[in-house]
Amino acid sequence: MVGEVDVNEWAKVVRELLDSETRGKKAPFARAVGVDVRTVSNWLDRAVAVREANVRRVAETFELNPVELLVRVGVLQPADLPYRPTDEEIDEEQRAVLESDLDDETKAEVLQQLEEMRAADERLIVEQRERDKQRRMRELTYRIEQARRSA
Repeated sequence: MVGEVDVNEWAKVVRELLDSETRGKKAPFARAVGVDVRTVSNWLDRAVAVREANVRRVAETFELNPVELLVRVGVLQPADLPYRPTDEEIDEEQRAVLESDLDDETKAEVLQQLEEMRAADERLIVEQRERDKQRRMRELTYRIEQARRSA
């Protein structure tokens, strides 16, 4: 569920970026982001509601992950995000898709197709196991009959 920007956390983010990116100076920060210096002051003073678009613009300006920033300031909750497997959970086939130059939508489609292929393979494996079991049972039945005849 999408929430509102937590102005307290937003003020912390802005202060951190001011310190790290513009040596505490508001004017260069405001110019970089494309807002008025008074807006930056209002953000620091927690005096105004902050729009999601401004959070995204700050993320883009300072090359931050926008989703992580939106989670940090409360617009998004971690539960709202799609599940992302860890590196340990990603196998060779999935990694080939994820590391390709395809757009995210196409990657999702290819990953879905991969899951469908795996499900089909699993069905074939189950069917083959059943055939193997039936063959072994026929072989065992034959050997049991042979052993009875020779006894």
